[in-house]
Amino acid sequence: MALLFSNVLAQPQPVWIAFAYYDPSCGAANQNFRKLGWWQIDPYQTLNLWNVDLQTVNRYAYFWGATANEGVTWHGTGNAWLRLNPNSAFNQCAFDNTNDAQSVDFVELDFTWAQPGWDLLVLLGPNPGQVNYASQKVG
Repeated sequence: MALLFSNVLAQPQPVWIAFAYYDPSCGAANQNFRKLGWWQIDPYQTLNLWNVDLQTVNRYAYFWGATANEGVTWHGTGNAWLRLNPNSAFNQCAFDNTNDAQSVDFVELDFTWAQPGWDLLVLLGPNPGQVNYASQKVG
């Protein structure tokens, strides 16, 4: 099983993704997440962002996305704010804000549905900022 992202924007342009997942080595309870960025997903490309069995990880992970010109974003509903560096790659604990100049609201992903042998596919589009989900059988 894996977490896949697909850029299906009707007006094609690259999308940049930041990601956060549970990492017990990062901080105190309820703060032990790691944030990473950036992945570029070109138009009509599907990217395997996290090749892990989703049944074996924390129930939640998060992502935030933007087009290169930052005219379009994929953001959450106000519950998962993290700071990030919009201009360079990062891999750090979620609340380590070294060089992080922008505060963004991440989209929550819930893996309670995960079944053996299935991937979660996050579809970015077709409308700007729109997110759809699909599961697909591996293999």
